[in-house]
Amino acid sequence: MKIGGPNFKNLAQLKRLARHDRELALKKACQEFEAIFVYQILKGLKSTVPEGGLFPKSFQREIFEDFFYQEVGREVAARGTGLSKLLYQKLASKYGGQK
Repeated sequence: MKIGGPNFKNLAQLKRLARHDRELALKKACQEFEAIFVYQILKGLKSTVPEGGLFPKSFQREIFEDFFYQEVGREVAARGTGLSKLLYQKLASKYGGQK
């Protein structure tokens, strides 16, 4: 079962924002991409850790861990790894936004 993933509510908000302020919408989309990218890295790293430990594996634990890694991904991206800035610069220069 797939847990988490892209937030389509945020996607709809980005589309509305893009009608009024394309530059800000592009910045937010780049930040969201960075958050999802970091989340995927964390999920991959988690899969390298052997199962076991204090708490047994359960569906509830899986949901909690997935949400936890999503939020950690957002926090890491909010502080900036540089990916969203680089992506924004490349896309803005290609599509006529601010360089």
